[in-house]
Amino acid sequence: MSNSKVTKVDTMVENNVCPIGNTLDFFNRKWIFCILSNIFRGMKHFSEFKKANPTISNHILSETLKYMEENNLVSKTTIEDGSRVQTEYSLTEKGLKTNKILYEITSYYFNELNYAGYDDAQRQEVLKEYEQAFNIR
Repeated sequence: MSNSKVTKVDTMVENNVCPIGNTLDFFNRKWIFCILSNIFRGMKHFSEFKKANPTISNHILSETLKYMEENNLVSKTTIEDGSRVQTEYSLTEKGLKTNKILYEITSYYFNELNYAGYDDAQRQEVLKEYEQAFNIR
């Protein structure tokens, strides 16, 4: 007879619950992290997201923002300015909590993948900017 104790993690494994897999399923839209990053860096409007991510189609951007709103990552506010109506997106409390994930992904990109070809000083400078944008302490 085994003296091994069944842990919460063992139970999760038995029930096919993987916190990493389930979290990745939740964020399983290509543009979510890019849009979250855009908002952390001060962007609020559809046109700004489109300009920052020119390869995303308007349809996919609309659907992604809708998904993010439905899942409480962002809130949408409609502002009427005379004859013009403008929509602004902002991070919810849940959206703000993605800051560490976004920073770690960004850091991994620059430190391990570095497709941009930055030297050490450039990498550190860019990471400092992201650190400030994502409010990492």
